[in-house]
Amino acid sequence: MKFFLSISAALSLVLIACSSGNDNPTHTQSAPAPFTRIDKIVADFASMPAERQHAITDSLSLPLSDYIFLMGASSADIATFIDSISHTAAFHMFEPEVERIFHSTTDLQNALGTLNANLRCMFPDSPNYSYYGIISPYLQKIMLVDSDIYIALNHYLGPNHAAYSSMPEYTRATKTPAYIPFDIAHAILSIKFPFSGNRPTAIQYFMYRGAELYAISSLTSITDTATLMGWSPQQLSCVEAQEHAIWHKMAADNIIYSTDRNIALQLCEPAPASRPISDSIPGGIGCYIGYRIVTSYIDKHPDTPISFILSPDFYDDPASLIHSGYSPKSALH
Repeated sequence: MKFFLSISAALSLVLIACSSGNDNPTHTQSAPAPFTRIDKIVADFASMPAERQHAITDSLSLPLSDYIFLMGASSADIATFIDSISHTAAFHMFEPEVERIFHSTTDLQNALGTLNANLRCMFPDSPNYSYYGIISPYLQKIMLVDSDIYIALNHYLGPNHAAYSSMPEYTRATKTPAYIPFDIAHAILSIKFPFSGNRPTAIQYFMYRGAELYAISSLTSITDTATLMGWSPQQLSCVEAQEHAIWHKMAADNIIYSTDRNIALQLCEPAPASRPISDSIPGGIGCYIGYRIVTSYIDKHPDTPISFILSPDFYDDPASLIHSGYSPKSALH
């Protein structure tokens, strides 16, 4: 249970309400979010009395039908699908471990309740999301269908789980329950605020990704920069020590204003792709620079709505970088 309980440490489960004057959240009471363990229903379904099976397929017909669709199953019959998926290799492999890690979902429901409340504060047109735990053989961790969100729990068993042993460290680092609200917030924001720049430069994309991180932090109460970046504290310290040199290297090599989309994407991916800048820094350095610019901007303009920094009006405007007053840290800072 230590990985699940880390949610409490990584997320300060603040109590949320809307502030006045902008769309940024402040603190008050929020209710736990609805969360249904579909994976557990699938595991227990065969041993249930027939009347209980009928009650479940009736009351959960929509999310179970979504699960059929998401898994690309050929059968539209819910009972047949449940029987089929319960016999898959992925289900047999992960079901005991998912049950062990997610035996209690109280902390997770509280965290998702906070997320729901913050979403309604920041974006009043947001639905009141319901959440469903599933086991999936696919790489996608979070799946959205209207106001229902499906979480592939087998992707959050802890970075040292044997099933992830062949994965690189930067992938394993975020495979903990603490990152579920982060991944959900990111999935929602990516749909609600897709990147839309006018002949975008790399710095525009960095600022957009930085705005995403700032919004995710506000939605989930994750304030630790290393956690937001998916880095270790040592990796963050390494980047902070080189931030001044990194920024000036980007400027000298014209990376900042490059219109080559591949460069911007590579420097924002979690995989280490920063060798043109430095061999020693982790992946996602573009996101980090963008986040530092955005936080600097917000520090100087605290009433700025989050919806604004997620829009092209912010990251597509060259003046935004100037108005941020961003000053990269130096090794002597």
